[in-house]
Amino acid sequence: MIRIMNVRPLLTPSRPRGLNSPALPITLFVKAFSCVATLLAVALPSQGVAQVATSDRRTTILDSLVTFAVARNPAVRAAQHRADAMRARIAPAGTRPDPMLMLGVQNFTLTEPGFSENMTMKMIGVSQTIPYSGKLGLERRVASLEVAASEAMVRAAALDVANTVKNAYYEIAFIDRAIDVVEQNRDVLVDLIKVTDARYRVGQAMQQDILSARVEAGRLAEQAVMLREQRHAELASLNAALDRPSETPLTSAQIPERIARAAVPESATTVRFVSSALGARAADSPLPPLTVLQAMALETNPQLIEQDAMIAAQQARVARAQKEHLPDFDVALSYGQRTGFRDMITATVSIPIRLNKRNREDQLLLATQSDLSALELERSSRRNMIRADVARLSAELERQRAQLALFKTAIIPQGRAAWTSALASYQAAQGDLLTLLTNQATIFNYETEYFRVLADFAKTLAEMERVVGTEVLK
Repeated sequence: MIRIMNVRPLLTPSRPRGLNSPALPITLFVKAFSCVATLLAVALPSQGVAQVATSDRRTTILDSLVTFAVARNPAVRAAQHRADAMRARIAPAGTRPDPMLMLGVQNFTLTEPGFSENMTMKMIGVSQTIPYSGKLGLERRVASLEVAASEAMVRAAALDVANTVKNAYYEIAFIDRAIDVVEQNRDVLVDLIKVTDARYRVGQAMQQDILSARVEAGRLAEQAVMLREQRHAELASLNAALDRPSETPLTSAQIPERIARAAVPESATTVRFVSSALGARAADSPLPPLTVLQAMALETNPQLIEQDAMIAAQQARVARAQKEHLPDFDVALSYGQRTGFRDMITATVSIPIRLNKRNREDQLLLATQSDLSALELERSSRRNMIRADVARLSAELERQRAQLALFKTAIIPQGRAAWTSALASYQAAQGDLLTLLTNQATIFNYETEYFRVLADFAKTLAEMERVVGTEVLK
């Protein structure tokens, strides 16, 4: 997480030539004030906070990236292939064993080899194993339910990839906006430092002001380097999710308008709180109540759907194990050809005798029942974890909404008022440059922090949608 807390000027002031009159600093100051006012009008509109430049086109870009990632990401494709493999096992699971063809010689004498003996015959036959009624149906049901579990795994993998794409995209959106803030800060400081340099030349400013600007220049450069390198790292994460080279460019990223408006109203005049108490939540939440969110998650969370399918499959395995001691039948029919004698037909039915039922079938049944109990307890544990995750994410979203509301209605307007007051004092030669620069850095930091929280809101919302398994905004 990148937080710009002390953005100061990045400029080494030059000493303009020919500054021999006090009128020149005043002229430069007027120009600087005009430039600063213009930049602040763009950066900080009348509502008290920089607006989010969004459009339906930006939303489409993010949706396209998510769709592309889900289609191309190796993890999703691997999960899909596993589901295909499970689906291909349904038919074999419900099919009887292949019949056996028998060829041979029966009752062949050793002392007088040949086929003249009346009991010696050439034999051909076929045998078939017939499982006890219901066994194949249960095995087919197990395979079908395993397909349902694997399809839920595909859905979970797709949600994980979508969440990864959104997190990287939203972080890039914040970084791009933070870079804009740094560049705006630099543009404002250019003219202010020119004014200070001019005043210093005529004795109206101290050398300390110039030196302070040079010291702070390195800090702003450090912030710019950190932001740009962080963007490279986030872009690599995004491209990894998209299964494309790390350096594939993304020109810009912005928070979709739908999410920005869900986080905080566009106008500060429409921001409301549920009460006047300290720490009250922002009113008009776009999220359903917590109990509704938790109920949605318990119904649509793909991991729970997978768990339910695995439990149903295990229940079918238990039913199958309860039938294991019931005998399968081996039916055989053979034809015997005898030289010089009548031919013969033989039919047999074989039934196993379960002498080891206690040590084999009963123990296998116990094992499948224990596995079923474990799966049911794991499902209960996962349901509790999902309820807790939804509650945590819901509280986090409401906290971020309250923060954004405070930034828009109080923190940024008051910061701008402090900057205006410092600028007026500096204009009247009653204030110093350091105070003005500190107030300027503060207001730009407020704006950066606003976009930090907005990006975090978008990321938390994406995580909530991953946990719930569907969109959650009203």
